[in-house]
Amino acid sequence: MSLARLKISLAQSNSTVGRIQSNSEYVLVKANEAEKKRSDLIIFPEMFVSGYQPLDLVNKRSFLENISLQIQNIARKTINLKVRILVGAPWILDGKIYNAFISIYRGTIKIVSKKSHLPNYDVFDEKRFFVSGHELELLDIGALKIGFPICEDAWHPDIICRLKELGADIIIIPNGSPYESNKLCKRQKIIKERCKESDLSIIYLNLVGGQDDLVFDGGSFIYDKNGAIVCQFPQFQEKTLQITFEKRMDGWSPLPNSLEEIGSSISQDYNAIVLGLRDYVLKSNFQKVVIGLSGGIDSALVAAMAVDALGSDNVVCLGLPSKFNSKSSLDDAQQLSKNLDINFELITIQEIIDKVDQHLAPLFQGKSRDVTEENIQSRIRAVLLMAFSNKEKHLLLSTGNKSEIAVGYSTIYGDMAGAYNPLKDVYKTKVYELSKWRNSTSKTNNFSVKKPIPDNIILKEPSAELAFDQKDTDSLPNYDELDSILESLIEDDLSVNEVIEKGFSEKIVLKVKDLLHLSEYKRYQACPGPKISKRPFALGRRIPIVNHWKD
Repeated sequence: MSLARLKISLAQSNSTVGRIQSNSEYVLVKANEAEKKRSDLIIFPEMFVSGYQPLDLVNKRSFLENISLQIQNIARKTINLKVRILVGAPWILDGKIYNAFISIYRGTIKIVSKKSHLPNYDVFDEKRFFVSGHELELLDIGALKIGFPICEDAWHPDIICRLKELGADIIIIPNGSPYESNKLCKRQKIIKERCKESDLSIIYLNLVGGQDDLVFDGGSFIYDKNGAIVCQFPQFQEKTLQITFEKRMDGWSPLPNSLEEIGSSISQDYNAIVLGLRDYVLKSNFQKVVIGLSGGIDSALVAAMAVDALGSDNVVCLGLPSKFNSKSSLDDAQQLSKNLDINFELITIQEIIDKVDQHLAPLFQGKSRDVTEENIQSRIRAVLLMAFSNKEKHLLLSTGNKSEIAVGYSTIYGDMAGAYNPLKDVYKTKVYELSKWRNSTSKTNNFSVKKPIPDNIILKEPSAELAFDQKDTDSLPNYDELDSILESLIEDDLSVNEVIEKGFSEKIVLKVKDLLHLSEYKRYQACPGPKISKRPFALGRRIPIVNHWKD
């Protein structure tokens, strides 16, 4: 390192939970690349070696021992490198487990930070797994001192201020911060405040990639001590950049670097879902997916997302019409499959439905047709889709949106069947927004297919097509109203009275609230899907299934 300059390679990278050896080998590859570029440091995100979040794997001693062995292996294999490696991992020290940040240099291993503020809200439960690190340290590399607050530690003013008091010259924050709509703006606002409070330049380095129902969007950035942005990484893709800090009269300052353009909120949501879908499929050791394609907006959007995530050759769609499915819906499904250049197969299920009705007739004698017969259709489709999934080893995607899941407008063991649901955290109104956005964009987002979703799919009135002339509004309020009520009840946690005071009908609010309450048991059995909201139906919202309290 020059006395006046520091070169840092920042690796906005995608790790996989539990793939400790592979994650560690990636560290070695990147460290050798950084050495060739004459970087002084190479930095990786929070918990990179283990993958994030490892959850209860942290309680397995063999898991932690494996991490320790891999860290030691990295130290042995980089003993002759001049570059210092800094990487996150769970670490045992004096019998306590920490969310730690580790320096590896010339064969030595040293903890330079232990996470202090352990998040215990939303999707996080870190107090279950880790002990808070209260003693702060700096990495002293001679010409300057660096502080490494880990993720949540930067959301509070105390840690960075204390690091400043200890003599920190710059701050580097390793993160595993999951995506949420408009969260990048929130992160940047917080870090600007930390820069101005501390009068220090700050690097914010984030994970990228999908893990179960979380998506890490990357979007790393650097601010100078005045809170001005000097470097912006892209979102939703891996990127390694070498950045330079220069010593000046007023301290160490980052030199300007690339400023990637950040897309609109709706484009971020779309790309987050595509990344979450791709990584869930590939990290689960699948290559291809199968989708039940109805000609409706939800399955159309999922098919487009699947092609964007995996390519046309890796997406197969099955049409499973009954006598209730209109010819126009089948035409729309076929046109979509043609636009996406995907394999589309038709299997008529009416004969199977008739056989089931025949077998059930003695049991149902004297009872009129109702939702039972509608659900039978949905469950027959699930049986056939799962059979194809098993035989071909394609992962089945379900296609229900958050509005339907919220009010139980979905069939358990029917259309809810599947391994992953890209729309699980997407309200119906946003399904339309995403579809319109996807149809209006192509090359700017590296999507190979232009305007994939036929206009008729977007324009027609939504219907489950489980009965003749059926419309969603036969059972539900229109989606603009429904989604506004649901967002108030779910995202904002408002009471029924508070929602009514916003101008909604008391009768409709009570109906929606009751449907939300009654459908909890279904959601507990639903497959995972990518989180993009404040309150997804997963770890971010934990409601008892048996619950006799009503607002």
